[in-house]
Amino acid sequence: MRHAAKSVMIALPAAAVLAAAVPAAAQSTDAAARCLDVAGPPDAGVPVSRDALARDLEALQRARADCEEAAARPDPAPAALYHMGVILQREGAHDTALARFEAAAERGVAAAHTKLGDYYNFGIGPIEEDHDRAVAGYRAAAEAGDMPAKTTLAIMHGLGRGVAQDSERMIALLQDAADAGYHFAQVRLAQVYRNADGLADTQAEALGLPDPEKAATLYEMAAEQGNTTARTELAKLYADASLFDDPEKQAAWTRRAAEAGNPAAINTLGFLHERGKGVAYDPVRAAELYVEALETGEIKVSGLRGRDGGRTPKWDRQTALEFQKILKDRGFYRGALDAIVGPGTLGAARKLAGD
Repeated sequence: MRHAAKSVMIALPAAAVLAAAVPAAAQSTDAAARCLDVAGPPDAGVPVSRDALARDLEALQRARADCEEAAARPDPAPAALYHMGVILQREGAHDTALARFEAAAERGVAAAHTKLGDYYNFGIGPIEEDHDRAVAGYRAAAEAGDMPAKTTLAIMHGLGRGVAQDSERMIALLQDAADAGYHFAQVRLAQVYRNADGLADTQAEALGLPDPEKAATLYEMAAEQGNTTARTELAKLYADASLFDDPEKQAAWTRRAAEAGNPAAINTLGFLHERGKGVAYDPVRAAELYVEALETGEIKVSGLRGRDGGRTPKWDRQTALEFQKILKDRGFYRGALDAIVGPGTLGAARKLAGD
């Protein structure tokens, strides 16, 4: 019997022997470190883009086993509790997710207070809306330095949701979070400066709003972090000739929004190339971008190209010809390559767009 036991020990993989020799507490600590290393620190903020959200979710799935192990130990790792709460919330296991967030909040995770605030603010899962409890959660998180919580509190002050409506407090909180580098706060504060959102006319006038230059600065701060909304809004802002006369900046931000996949920006970039506005005149590239915009399914033929002075200008002849060539190559257009964008060309474009 002793000989048989010895044979079993020899057959065990080296990793299993090592794991058996390592105390359980040390293994759990390693799991906590791996969870944090892969999933990152707890963050209740809005991702800068859809791609960023997808990366975050993929990282959570890779970290899941380690986070689960570290959260289940007698002395659970706070970050692991938070990450398991996020995973369980997305799976619809709200009761368990709430328990994880509560445990993480008790252990000092500010973002967990924000998540609890979200549950009561929006009535997620089995939880009914309770704005008082939501505000309490956000305040606890904000006091611990959580900028997403501070931003949500600002929005609630703007709306008078669970707190007194207070535009000055809204702006102050947004400014704090924007100064701390939170991209979503920068975008929301930019909207206030751009349109005086949430302010009465007298308040806006007293604050010197709208202030498109300050709005542009804030949008640029967010855009540099990859915020796709900021990039799109910058392109729109610089396209407004009544505010700015800077075709190069308009083109630069339109290109960045287009590169992020924004259909409207792709369409506008095509128009800029067609007109040679802020970029080189390039009818081939313009036509390619129009086709790309139509292929997203979000740009209709009636909304193709752009406007100068409030009206859609006549097609540039060479751009129209290149557009027809692409439609013909794709099998949608059977007419003459005459650079006349009439019913035949537009009908082919609608087929391409599924319009």
